[in-house]
This record gives sequence, C-alpha cells and structure tokens, in this order.
Amino acid sequence: MSRYNRSETGSYSTYSCNATLPLHPLHILSNLAFLVIFGFILEEQVSKSRWVTAFLLTGLAGSLTFAAADLAGYFLTGSPNPNSIDCGVGASGAVYGIMGTALGLKVVILLIFLLGLNIFAGGGTFAHLGGLGAGLLLRKFWALTQPEKGY
Repeated sequence: MSRYNRSETGSYSTYSCNATLPLHPLHILSNLAFLVIFGFILEEQVSKSRWVTAFLLTGLAGSLTFAAADLAGYFLTGSPNPNSIDCGVGASGAVYGIMGTALGLKVVILLIFLLGLNIFAGGGTFAHLGGLGAGLLLRKFWALTQPEKGY
C-alpha cells in the first residue's frame, strides 16, 4: 500500500495526526522533556493561541517535509527504497518547531552543538528540519507583524 495515494490511505490526515503517534516510550519521554523545556519558554513569549498554532503548523510542516523528502528520493531513483523503514510518527517536528519559534536560529545552533541535541535522531531528519524551519519562519513572521512587542 502506497502512503502517497489518497485513495489507498483514505485521507490526508496522516500528515497531521502522526504527532500523536509515538514510536516507543523513550520517544514519548524525550518529546515531552523537550516540549516542557522549550514549550515553557515559548509560552512566556506568545499567547496560548499562537503557541498552539506554532505546535500544529510546525508539526504539519515537519510531516510534509518528511513525506516530500521520501517522495523526492523516489523520483530521483525511479523506484521505492526497499530498505526504507522510515515512518513519520511522533511530535519531534513540532518539538523542533517550538524550539525554533521560542529561541531563534543562533540559540538553536548553539544548543545543537553545545548540548548535543541530535537533529538526526531516529531517522526523522527531514521532519526535524522541516519543523525547525517552520518554527523559525513563524518567529520571523510574528516579529514582523508585532514589532512593538519585540516578537
């Protein structure tokens, strides 16, 4: 069954619901730990509606980036990767998005290098990068729309 054909999967909700499907207990705990750390930082900067918007949009962006990268690999090679066991599950894209929205690019890069946050963990590299990129874009957009608040 192809995960790209809507008629086989039934809906496009796969790309928005995967953030509620963790891979294993350690996956849940690590996502929760980073969500608590960076979620509280973002909560002090934005309204609740913006916080939820950031989580949902960056999670969706991470999912779509993950799927687009897999699809691009298919088109570049001409065949599906038989060794691929990647599946888009977990809220890591949204967590990276919250981190990017809360901290900005310079601090995120510093954290990745100094604290050893592994952006390539679990095989969801493109989901992490997609969520982080969307979070940084949201931060920039909100800064442009409300310069008086400094964010």
